[in-house]
Amino acid sequence: MAQAGKPIPTIDVQTAMAAQAAMGGQTNGNGSETSGVDKMRELLFGNQMQDYDKRFSIMEERFQLRLRDMEAESSRSLSNLESTIKKQLESVAGQFREEKDLRADADKELERSLRDHTQALEKRLAQLSDQLARHERDFTDRLGHEVQGLRDEMRKRQDDSRATMERMFSELSNVKTDRNLLAGLFVEIAKCLNQDVSPKGANGGG
Repeated sequence: MAQAGKPIPTIDVQTAMAAQAAMGGQTNGNGSETSGVDKMRELLFGNQMQDYDKRFSIMEERFQLRLRDMEAESSRSLSNLESTIKKQLESVAGQFREEKDLRADADKELERSLRDHTQALEKRLAQLSDQLARHERDFTDRLGHEVQGLRDEMRKRQDDSRATMERMFSELSNVKTDRNLLAGLFVEIAKCLNQDVSPKGANGGG
């Protein structure tokens, strides 16, 4: 706001004469001289100083009003800034809580899926273990039956061979034989021995 130019101090004739009279009535004392100077200043510049005081008062009042306006505006700006920051913080906090909940749900879903897969794997392993144990029992039983059958067959053949040899020796004791008969007898004994050895060899190879 533009201010008017400062008025130039003016001294009228009456004021000057009054000042001179006041100066003439002064004594040579220090205190009287100072009082005279003050009176002269008052006479010369009294109205001007009052005008300056009034203007200073107006300027101070305007300054105080402007200062209060600035304080109020600053307070409103700070309030708006605080409200904006608070809203932004609440928004960020809401997003953080939402993301945290989503991650918690995802972790729970992953944990549930892992638990289901683990249970399914354990169940499958238990089934395979039972199946393997069952096959092992069946194989053991079948092998035991086959071994027992082979033992029975070997025992039967040994008994048959022994009976044949006893019968042949019994016949030899009762019948006179020549070399050809003796040779045939040895051939029969060799055949029996070969039949007795063949199942053992087959069993060992198996």
